[in-house]
Amino acid sequence: MIKSIITGCAVLTLSALTVTHAEFSYEQELQQGCNKVKQYASLGKKFYDQKQYKKALENFQNQASWTAFCKANADETTVKFTDRDIEVANNNVGLAYAKLGQPLWARAWFMLDEKSKSSQFNLKQLPQPKASNNLSGEYVRYSGFGEWDHITVSRKQGQYTIGYSGVYMGLRSLIYGPNMGEFDTKMPTNAKQTIYKDQDCRIQLDFKSNAKLGNYIQVKQSEGESGCGFGHNVYADGTYLKVESGK
Repeated sequence: MIKSIITGCAVLTLSALTVTHAEFSYEQELQQGCNKVKQYASLGKKFYDQKQYKKALENFQNQASWTAFCKANADETTVKFTDRDIEVANNNVGLAYAKLGQPLWARAWFMLDEKSKSSQFNLKQLPQPKASNNLSGEYVRYSGFGEWDHITVSRKQGQYTIGYSGVYMGLRSLIYGPNMGEFDTKMPTNAKQTIYKDQDCRIQLDFKSNAKLGNYIQVKQSEGESGCGFGHNVYADGTYLKVESGK
């Protein structure tokens, strides 16, 4: 009996140490990531000024991801950020995309802070998006911390092949990783709507366009998040902006 009690205590102590170590490792990694934000911003500006826009984009994306992530985890880091910091970082990414000749991606990033004066100014500098009858390409919806849900549409043998890849960016996802979900479906090239069904999962995709957004997809997922077999809290519902044109 005495041996049993001692063994039990040892297991509990080891378990507690494991949890404590995990928490310490997370906080340490969080702090390190947050401390790098100024470096990302500085390097991004350096490369941007040197017209090395791909390198600028990489650093600005890291700046945007970690600025938002660190603000969300403000209770666990000494490095503090504001909504304005997030707005600046998002606009930096958009500016780099604009210089790379990808105005649709730039628009998507600027629209994350659509009501800010900086974003409104930058949006006005972009060409108006043009709607295309060719629906193939890449469509995205922001999922948080610099990450996007993607719908990829390709044209093959008289029909569109449509693939969804979504994530749920939880509070610790930039370090521990996101929850994920996927599905594939098809649609005739003369159609503008398709419905994906799998048991009690129903997801409707409507391909639309207007003067402000250009081509986009409006997605409606049936109520209930678990029926589609996605990771926890992954939900396809929303508006997906076209950011790249397909062939």
